[in-house]
Amino acid sequence: MNTDLKKLLEIQQYDKEIADLDLEVQRMRAKEDKIVEVVQIKQNQIEEAEEELNELKKDLEFEQNLLQETIDNLNKLEIKLNNVSNEKQLQAVNTEIEMAKTNKMMLEKKVESLKEEIHLKEKGLAELNDRYEQLKRTLKESQEKFDARRREIEEQIEKITKTKEELLPTIDRNVLKRYERINRWAKGTAIVPVRKNACYGCFMKLTPQVLALLEDTDEIAYCPNCGRMLYIEEETQQEE
Repeated sequence: MNTDLKKLLEIQQYDKEIADLDLEVQRMRAKEDKIVEVVQIKQNQIEEAEEELNELKKDLEFEQNLLQETIDNLNKLEIKLNNVSNEKQLQAVNTEIEMAKTNKMMLEKKVESLKEEIHLKEKGLAELNDRYEQLKRTLKESQEKFDARRREIEEQIEKITKTKEELLPTIDRNVLKRYERINRWAKGTAIVPVRKNACYGCFMKLTPQVLALLEDTDEIAYCPNCGRMLYIEEETQQEE
C-alpha cells in the first residue's frame, strides 16, 4: 500500500474517533437540555399552581366575608322579628329571613367547595414541588456525570489530535489536500476498501484499469464514480 495512503488511513481513523467523541458530547448535551427543559416546565407548573391557589384563597376570603355579613344580617333580622308590631311587618321580616337563610346556605356550600378545592390544589402543589426537587437532583447528578465525561473526552480528543498533527507533516501535501477535499463531503469515508471489485463507498464496480492500478502499482487510485481514494485490504490480498 502507498505510504501516504497508509498514513491517511490512520488520519481517517483519528478523524472518526474524534467525530464519535464529538457526537457523544452532543448527545449528552441534548440529554442535559431535555432534563433542563423538564425542570423548567415543572417550575412553570408550580408558579401557575401557586397563582391559582392564591386566587382560590382570595375567593374563599371574599365568600367567607359575605357569609359573615349574611350571618350578621340574619341575627339582626331575628332581633327585628321580635320587635315587629303588625302582620305586614312580620311577613316582610320573615321573607328577608328566608332569603338570608337561603343565601347563608348557598354561601356555606360555596365556602366548603372552595376549601375542598384549595385542599386538592395544595396537595397537587406539594406533589409538584416533590417532583421538582427530584428533577433538580437528577439534573445536578447528570451534570456532574456529564461534566466528568466531557473532561475525559476533551483529554482524549486532545491526545488524538496531537498524534494526528504529528503525522500530518509526514504526508505529501498534495495528497493530503486532496484527501481533505474529499473528506469534506465524504465525512469519514474519503478512503474506502475495494470489495468484490467494487468501491465500498459508492458500491459501483471498478474498471479493470483501476483494479490493475491498485494491484500492480504503489500509486493512489481513485474511484472513477465517486472520487474516493481506494485501497485493497491486506487480508483480501492474502486470501487471493
